[in-house]
Parts: sequence; structure tokens; C-alpha cells
Amino acid sequence: MRPTEDSVSGADDAAPDVSRVLSSVNSVLSLSLILAQTSSPAQAMRLVTTAVPSIAASHSAVAWHPSRSGEYYERAPEDVGRLLTGLTAVARLGVEGSAVRWAFPVSSPLSREQVFLVVTGGDLSEQQTFLLSVLAQLCGTVIARQELIAAEREQLRQIAELNAELETARAAVLAASEARQRAILETALDAVVSIDRNARVTYVNSAFERTFGYRAEEVIGVDLAEVIVPPALREAHRRGLARYLESGRASILDRRIELSAMRADGTEFPAELAVTRTGPPGQPAFTGYVRDITDRQRAEQELMASRARLVAASDAARQRVTRDLHDGAQQRLVTTLISLQLAEQRWESAPQRARELLGQALDDARRGIEDLRELAAGLHPAVLTQHGLPPAVRALADRVPIPVEIDVPGIRLPAPVEASLYFFCSEALTNVVKHAQASCAWIRLEVAADQCVAEVRDDGIGGARSGPETSGLIGLSDRIGALGGTLDISSPDSGGTVLRAIVPIPPGAAPPPGPQS
Repeated sequence: MRPTEDSVSGADDAAPDVSRVLSSVNSVLSLSLILAQTSSPAQAMRLVTTAVPSIAASHSAVAWHPSRSGEYYERAPEDVGRLLTGLTAVARLGVEGSAVRWAFPVSSPLSREQVFLVVTGGDLSEQQTFLLSVLAQLCGTVIARQELIAAEREQLRQIAELNAELETARAAVLAASEARQRAILETALDAVVSIDRNARVTYVNSAFERTFGYRAEEVIGVDLAEVIVPPALREAHRRGLARYLESGRASILDRRIELSAMRADGTEFPAELAVTRTGPPGQPAFTGYVRDITDRQRAEQELMASRARLVAASDAARQRVTRDLHDGAQQRLVTTLISLQLAEQRWESAPQRARELLGQALDDARRGIEDLRELAAGLHPAVLTQHGLPPAVRALADRVPIPVEIDVPGIRLPAPVEASLYFFCSEALTNVVKHAQASCAWIRLEVAADQCVAEVRDDGIGGARSGPETSGLIGLSDRIGALGGTLDISSPDSGGTVLRAIVPIPPGAAPPPGPQS
């Protein structure tokens, strides 16, 4: 059957429509490929609005938002904005006195409100509406992806900035901590030295420089053993470090030990050492704290010698008392007893002789009592016990052949303090008479709440020194030191000597009973 003329004419009319639809579809497909390559939402929206006339001839397009402007859209006119508000699907916008507009939603997850592709220019066919809807959705998908990428980049940027700020803050805190630690180490009295795992010096403080005689730049990077370890100990030092690095077994870490150290000039001295591990895990480093204990050992040795001298002095005093009793009072008392026995035997046969023997016994008894008094005065004078320091010191001054000026307050002190100060003044005056060749002397005593200071001064030749041959001065120092006090000697060769004793007064110590002078 051959088609009629009318049917042939209808087919000819349909062909352009199909061509236009195919052209529009091709435009949308091509545009979708181009949209995927755009770099920003604004570029994508410009591409879409430019492509609208190829789908709907004589139509134009804009991107509008109901209430605000943005990067790729503008704020819609107020009358249109009211119609767009709340709109979620394709709609024909009828505004009196205006051209026909169609609104196509553009999906964007980061937009708080919907953005629309608004097409102006009259009614649209179903195919045009469908294609423009597809185009709007493609544009929305591309924009959504770009916005998500931009948001992720912004988050990464913010995270990077935050990390940079944290790193800066961490570095500042670390620097401040290191500065505080360095300041603490610089003010430390102990010598501080740090080394790495190869035993090379990485840091020393000021006390190290003073103690060992090196400048910091002279030892940084140098093997520690070659700097401060005596030659006899270097091999043991190296073996100990190697053993710790291999097995973790430490013999000196985190405890105090005493050993010898060596100064820059090669001299050795006794030192107290404490070593601790520093540095992060896997990077062992070590810091040592070295204290010169020369003075402490000397003080300990002097204390032991002082105690030995006190024991020896006590033994000598006991022997002297025994000898004085035997040679003095004991002999007189024995003589008294013999005289009394003889008098008893001759009381009837020779009364006159018995009376003479009795008188002799009485005389020997009196002399024995005087000997005992003198002996007791040498141990602890009665005037000191009964009346205190001022009369006792005055009695001392009256027995020396040179004038002595006395400035001693009339107060009582604890008995041990008074006894020590009395014998200090006694020994000092004895030294003045024996050695100073002085014409006069002075005794002064100052008493505070917690200590008293006694001073004996002369105008002699000076040059007094405390040494093994000056047993009197050593004995004074021991006696004062036994009470926790100190003895100072100032005796220039130009003349004059000052002995100064400082004795602490124990808290709550009561003075001895007895009247004051």
C-alpha cells in the first residue's frame, strides 16, 4: 500500500522536530562531559546558562536564589523570590506583566536554600522541560561535587594551619621548657655534663666550667673520658657504657657514688656523681651531676681528728687529775692519817708528842683541802658556777701580768656555753702572756637570742697560726666545735691577734641556777 500525499507530508513535518530533539539531547550529553571538567561552581553555571538556548531556542537562563546572592547565583527579584521559596520541583512561574519563566531546581548539599535555573522566553515543550531538568540536575551534581571537594580542601587547609599552630606552640613550649631547664642547670651548684650514646659531650653548665677549669667550647663534642675521667678509670668507664648499651644493665645509673674526677690541669679530686638517662627512646643520652666533695671529706677528716683529740684530751685530763690527787691531796691525807695514828698511840705515854702530832695532822688536812680546792678550780671554777662569766673572767684577768679590759654583760648562759667561753678566755689569755709580747688585752662578749660571740684581742706581735704545734688553739677549736660553734683567728704579721668564738645557744636552754654578778 502506498502512502497518501497527506501521510507523506506529515512525515516531512515530524523530521525537523526529531532532529531538534536529537540535537538538544546531543547538546545535553556533550555538555555533561564538559561540565565534569569545570573547575568551579561559577564556571559550571555559566556553561549551563549559555547552553540553554541550544535546547530551548529564544530562551535565556539565569541562576537565582530566593533571598540571597552567592558565588554562582544571584538574588531573585522580590516577586519571583516569593514564588521560588519552598519550591522543590520544576514549575512554571506566572508573574503578571512579565515574560513566562520556568524554574528548575539545582541540587547543592551545601546550600542552605534551593538554587534555581530560571529559564525565560515562553512555554516549553515536554522534551525541552525534561532536557532542562536533566541539565539542571547534572549541573547540581557537578556543583555539589565541587563544593564537597572545596570543603574538604578547606578542612585540610584548616587542619594544616591548626597543625602548624600546634607545632609552633609545641616548639615554643619545648623551647621555653629547655630555656627553663637550661636556666636551672646554669644556676645549679653542681657541675652538670650531658653526653650522647658515643660518650661525647653535648652540654656543660657554668658550674662545670668552674669546677673542672674548661670552657664549654673546649669540651663540646669531645670524649668525656678524655676530659674529666682519670686515666686509671677510663677503661672501666668505657666498658660500663658499652655494657649498658648492649644489655641495658647499669651499675651507676640513678644512684650516688663517690669516685675521683680530673680537672683540666690534670689534678684529681674526690667527687660525688649521679648519672641519669635522658633523650628519647632509641636514642640514649646521659646527664651527670658532679659535686666536688673535697671540703666535705676534709671536714669529715677534721671532725674525726677533733674527736680523737677530745678523747686524748679527756684521757690526759683524767691522768692529770689522778696524778695531782696522788701527788697532792692523797699524800697529805695519808700523812694526816699516820700522824693521827701515832698521836693515838702516844696519847698516854707522851702527851706532848701526841699533841704535836695532832697539830701536824690538822695542818696536813688543811693543806689537803686546799689542794682539792685548787684541783676542783682547774676542772670547773666555783666562781663560774656561783656567779657566772663576768666575775670568772675578771678572776682570770687578775691573774695575768698585763692589764685586761673586760666588756661582758652580766647575764647567765647555759652551763655548757659558760664553761666553753670561760676556758676559751682562759686559754686565749694564756697564749697572750706566753707568745704575744702584748702590753694589754681586751675581752668582749656579745649575746644575741640564738648565739653569743666572745672575742679576745691583744696588741702583741701577731703572726699566730693554728697548726699541729699549737695544741692550745687546736684544743680551743675542738671545745668550741663540740658545741656546734666556730673559732676564727685573725693575726696579721703587722701585729695584734684577735680570737673570736661563736657559740650557738640551744633553743629553750635554761641558764644555770645561781646569783648574777
